[in-house]
Amino acid sequence: MDFYNIVKDGLTLIIAGAGVWVAWSALKTWRKEFIGKKKIDLACDIVEQACNMKDLINQIRKPEYLHSELEEIRKDLKGRNIEIKEDKIFFLIPKHRMRKNREGIENFLKLRNKAQLYWNKEILELFMKLSTIFRDIMDTSESLYSKVMPQDIVYVAKRISFDNGKDNDEIYVKVQKIVDEFKLNLEPLYKDRLTTWKKLNI
Repeated sequence: MDFYNIVKDGLTLIIAGAGVWVAWSALKTWRKEFIGKKKIDLACDIVEQACNMKDLINQIRKPEYLHSELEEIRKDLKGRNIEIKEDKIFFLIPKHRMRKNREGIENFLKLRNKAQLYWNKEILELFMKLSTIFRDIMDTSESLYSKVMPQDIVYVAKRISFDNGKDNDEIYVKVQKIVDEFKLNLEPLYKDRLTTWKKLNI
């Protein structure tokens, strides 16, 4: 009888231990899958928003403009009691476009706080590079309007604020490389979600 009780107690302990191990293993698997899903979703979000930022920078730097944009700039300058220089007002277009899209830019840059939970400092450097490009466009746009600068400095500032329409445009190339690096490192995480696109003869 004692032997029976010993075996019974031993089996009870083994079963209880196995139950604890199964529960712990399941929790560990669930946690890994949960964190993995969050990481994949964040990777998708970062790549999507980085592509949006590239498109936005291209739009901000376009030298073509609407007359309504100039009117909005004049109204803003007047409201802030800043001198309206008609011969230079065009230079404020990139800054004006950035201010109109400030919320989207800030939301993208906030993603770096989440990114550092999963990736090392290299990804933070990419966010910083894009942030610097936005700041440089803003600063040069303002400087071209408000400051008197030597012609060679004006030339450099224009090349930052405005797209020169060439394939070797420095800002365009730099932004493209940043986006490509985001894609290179983050796309493998969600590549299995991609499906083959079937084309029709149109």
